[in-house]
Amino acid sequence: MGNARWTGIRLRELLRAAAPKAGSAQVQFQGLDSGAGPDGYGSNAFLKSLDFANPVLDESIVAYAMNGEPLPMLNGFPARLVVPGWYATYWVKHLSDITVTDRVFEGFWMKPSYRIPETPCGCVEPGTPPVRTVPINRMTVRSFMAVPERGARVPIGQPVQLRGIAFDSGYGIREVQLSDDGGVRWQRVDLGTDLGRYAFRAWSTQWTATRPGAHTLMVRAFNRIGESQGYEPLWNPAGYLRNVIERVEVMAV
Repeated sequence: MGNARWTGIRLRELLRAAAPKAGSAQVQFQGLDSGAGPDGYGSNAFLKSLDFANPVLDESIVAYAMNGEPLPMLNGFPARLVVPGWYATYWVKHLSDITVTDRVFEGFWMKPSYRIPETPCGCVEPGTPPVRTVPINRMTVRSFMAVPERGARVPIGQPVQLRGIAFDSGYGIREVQLSDDGGVRWQRVDLGTDLGRYAFRAWSTQWTATRPGAHTLMVRAFNRIGESQGYEPLWNPAGYLRNVIERVEVMAV
């Protein structure tokens, strides 16, 4: 994961210049990545698509620079798709072709891959019979603790710096909270600079262990429309949309 400043042309402007025909249904994107996949699915070419009328196309860009420099090879040189707030499977690297189609594309990387249940939470109960699915789309709210790492040893009675990040699909992070008693009590932590609605939000706080032994630190985020993380992970057959409250165990000595 990373935070970067992308430079490019807005996808919608590029499409407008191409003057697509009336009745266009989807925009298809192909990257230069390739490799063997399941037989019979046409999966060798990496192809993704978005609905032509999807508002995310207005904010998406074809990026050719990252942090003021030409795109590095590992980040998609010479151009890549940036779809803010959506999962990275749509961020096609080494973009080679953009095609406007008059039908829904159902290639391997759209169907059957990267699908979630068509339910409000994108989840079902384990053991549920197969349900209708849709392509994965917007990211869920997440927060992580980066420092200290799991299993770290911390001193008793001395403040320890805790740091991490939080992000969502673009509504923006409103607050991040910490608990050290299993979620009975929560306290707000300090948020770093807001670098934009699609950027990670750094957070930090100090915490002091008052007894020796194991401590479990929990962190959760809330965005500006009240979405947060649950105590139990959402379940779906592919394991996507995980946004459970993260737990980090440290040892006070």
